Amino acid sequence: MLQAELKKICLTQLEKLRHTDDGTYRDALADIPEIKTHAFVVCGVRRCGKSTLLQQFVKKLNKPFFYLNFDDLRLLEFSVPDYAVLDAVIDESGSRLIFFDEIQAAAHWELYVRQKLDQGFQVVLTGSNASLLSRELGTKLTGRHIVKELFPFSYSEYLRFAGAQKGSQSFENYFQTG
Repeated sequence: MLQAELKKICLTQLEKLRHTDDGTYRDALADIPEIKTHAFVVCGVRRCGKSTLLQQFVKKLNKPFFYLNFDDLRLLEFSVPDYAVLDAVIDESGSRLIFFDEIQAAAHWELYVRQKLDQGFQVVLTGSNASLLSRELGTKLTGRHIVKELFPFSYSEYLRFAGAQKGSQSFENYFQTG
């Protein structure tokens, strides 16, 4: 992959991220620590809001960051040699804070993340439960990760989303529709 091509992908994704609605703020947003020595991993079932939580966190920080979503057809052929290109694009961004969304789509991502941690970068990841909660993750990142498992809306989050008041009817609706 060419550096200009990857840079263009990153810029279009960043522009989309900045203009996407933040959705309903998640309670888990308050639980995301600023960690520089470990990767912070947000995982969960499909459609539970991992990418939205990441977007909310990015906007809350209000400081320079690098963002790449690997769930992108243009990155379908991303492979090990492309990590050198990614390094160049990250270096050009000047940011020491990296967000990788849907990281499990990239081959050998664990080794790359460990390398970035060793270089002093702060790394935040999202991905599916199957790949990010595997027994192998601890050994591949040599214990240098903290996992936050995200679930679908809690009742209080549902109330914010629906604009509803606490009560038996809203609980029944939550129970039926989530």
